[in-house]
Amino acid sequence: MRKVMLLLVLGTGLWAQGAGQHFGLNIYGTKPTDEASKLYDHGWKIAVPFYFRIGNPVEQRLRVEFGKFSKGRPVAVAGGWEQSEASTRLVGYDWLISLGQRKEAGVDLILGIGGARWNQNYVFTHAAGSGLPDYEDTDQNAAFAATIGFRFRFTRNLALELHQVLTSLPGSDRDFKDAELSHTALGLAFRF
Repeated sequence: MRKVMLLLVLGTGLWAQGAGQHFGLNIYGTKPTDEASKLYDHGWKIAVPFYFRIGNPVEQRLRVEFGKFSKGRPVAVAGGWEQSEASTRLVGYDWLISLGQRKEAGVDLILGIGGARWNQNYVFTHAAGSGLPDYEDTDQNAAFAATIGFRFRFTRNLALELHQVLTSLPGSDRDFKDAELSHTALGLAFRF
């Protein structure tokens, strides 16, 4: 609750100073990709964006997100099984580049950069008959994040957004810890 209050105070302060022209609320369903797809199931996230106009074909936004990935399937590890879920936070700065004439309805290319932080909660279950107790633990991770995607504007205040967040280079065979938050998001964006 403190985070939400801090976010609202920050947003109100920016808006009152005239730094942001609009703010909004985005609601997404998420699907983990890369290393995250091996650990988690689907998830959700909520974003509060603050929009800034910098020129005709380009708009910018500061996006603050909170989300969660559900527990994934159990993964075999030495001595038993591990199952993970994660709570996430991301701050990104996006450039929304209009593809065509800037009108209320249209399509924007999304290019963004930011940082992500997440708490990975996992449950370790020992192999049957080991006599050892199962346990839970939490690991905190952080990584740079890049965003690429599209925003489909229906009206000035409503859009559908599809984007990919990359927290490592995709397709690598190496086990990057920072790849554990890469995901695809699809959701609705409301502007106030």
